[in-house]
Amino acid sequence: MRKLLFIPGPTEVNEDVLLELSKHVEPHYGVEWQEFYEKTIEIVQKIFNTKEYTTLLPVPGIVAMEMAVFNIIENEGDKIVCLNNGFFSDLIERILRLHGANVLSIKSDWGAPLNINELENVLDRNPDVKAVFMVHNETSTGVLNDISRIGKITRKYDKLLCVDAVSSFGGVEFNFDDWGVDYAVGYASKCLSGINGIVPIAISNRFIDYVRKRKIPIKSYYFNLLIYNEMSKYFTNHPHPTSMPTSVIKAFYKAAKMAIDEGLEKRYERHRKIAKAYRASIRSLNLEILAKEEFASPTVTTVIVENGLNKKITSILYEKYNIIVGGGLGILKDNTFRIGHMGNTSNKEYLIQFISSLEMTLRDLGMLKEFGKGLKVAYDQLF
Repeated sequence: MRKLLFIPGPTEVNEDVLLELSKHVEPHYGVEWQEFYEKTIEIVQKIFNTKEYTTLLPVPGIVAMEMAVFNIIENEGDKIVCLNNGFFSDLIERILRLHGANVLSIKSDWGAPLNINELENVLDRNPDVKAVFMVHNETSTGVLNDISRIGKITRKYDKLLCVDAVSSFGGVEFNFDDWGVDYAVGYASKCLSGINGIVPIAISNRFIDYVRKRKIPIKSYYFNLLIYNEMSKYFTNHPHPTSMPTSVIKAFYKAAKMAIDEGLEKRYERHRKIAKAYRASIRSLNLEILAKEEFASPTVTTVIVENGLNKKITSILYEKYNIIVGGGLGILKDNTFRIGHMGNTSNKEYLIQFISSLEMTLRDLGMLKEFGKGLKVAYDQLF
């Protein structure tokens, strides 16, 4: 029997999306491709809520974040602020340091929201900071961070704001223009329930102007943002400087179009409601959620289970009930597991299947005597 993906990506994919991969391959240039690509970009702009420049990169999400680093850092020791409250914030810090940045890290406890108040203090003391990096939805902890407040501060101090929106794109409201974001990375195979292999990014004119004013040329062809920008604007029928996986892009379009057809507000509300039901059901089984309810993620839940039982739970779910959940990351690897309720798994049918399997798993481990309590809570939340 096929394993079901309850991980924070990749997620369960609709058959109509998979079908796109079985069609004949198209070239990544020409009039027809240009028209299709522009139609795809219009949908990306709607999800990001932006009128600024957007493009698609055939890379993993973290590589798309590294593209921002390539374009910002000119000199060894350039100051960059990184707001850090989880594994993927740590990863961004590591990339920044590899590129020679002097990283001013503003750390919060894993499971807590970002320390926004300290950001203003750091920028007061360091007027030469070039940019601020952050993760919107910290996939390791299940915490949703507040971009709007951070954006107000970065605009006040005239700093670039770069956001990892990999596990929120298409599942959580995102207002690129209104929030003052300058660079944001989405994803295809998380909240959109699409196919791995293509990453949407949005980039502000402020960011592009900053790159144009660099005194030192970017030491990369592939990661040079200006090349992408010029190709999409001035080279008719060939919008990218490299070859592109056209079949994957067509699958991405199908998944993104399904999100638009559902209605973005309706989709975001579905994710909020289902996430709340997941968390309430899990708590009813005497398990602890890492993030407090007021800043809990609509797409990922991190569950605390001590004494190594987290690995036993994930193993039984996999081997006996055909369900894959995510293991803990970083400092949380030995006492947590993670559930992805994003895209297709953010619905009643998947919720009921997951909670019933989790209840049986806990019963198998002797951690639960009364069967059905979690299911009752799920039904009370949703019906």
